[in-house]
Amino acid sequence: MRKSLVFIVALSLMAGGCAWFTSSEESETVTPAAQADTAPAVDPAPAAEAAKTPAQTSAKKATKAAAKTAAKKGAKSEAQIKAELDKMGQKLVNQSKRTLLPNKANKEVKKVGNQYVATYLEVDTNNVSTEMKPGANGQYVGFIRYQERVFECRGATRQAALSAPCTQVRARNLNELIRYDGKEWQD
Repeated sequence: MRKSLVFIVALSLMAGGCAWFTSSEESETVTPAAQADTAPAVDPAPAAEAAKTPAQTSAKKATKAAAKTAAKKGAKSEAQIKAELDKMGQKLVNQSKRTLLPNKANKEVKKVGNQYVATYLEVDTNNVSTEMKPGANGQYVGFIRYQERVFECRGATRQAALSAPCTQVRARNLNELIRYDGKEWQD
C-alpha cells in the first residue's frame, strides 16, 4: 500500500510538478515538532528517486538532523522508557505491599456466626506486568498490572483465628495507570 502510494505521488509530481503543492508566496518550512510526528519514510523505487525535488531532499535532510539533535539532547529510546516503567511498577507494587491494610501483621477479625474469621490482604509482587502505549507529543500511558489476594483464618475464638493457618479465598486483579510526561513517569 505504502509503495503504491509513493509511486502515485512520484508520477503526479512528474506530470504536474511541484506547483500543485506550493505557491510562490509560501515557503516550505518544517518544524521539529512536525518532524517528530511523521512516520519514517520507506525508500521509494529508483525511478522515484530521480523525480525528487530539492524541497523533498532538504526535508529528508532536516528530518535526519532533527533525529540527531534529539539523540544529542538526551532523548530516551522507547526501550529505556519501558525499562523505567518496569522499575516504577516494581516500586509502586512494593509500596502498596508495605502500606496495605489489613495485612498479615495486622489482621482484621470479625465474628461470623459462631466462629471468628481473621482476614488480611497481600500483594503478589512476583507477578507484576507492565505495558506501555504511546500518547501525544512523546508522552506515554503505562499500565501496571498486579494481583491482590485475600486470606482468611478461622477459629473458635479470636485468639485461635489469629493463630490459625490461613487460606486464600479470592484474588483481585488490579490495573493502575501511570503517565510519562516526556521526562519521567508520574505516580
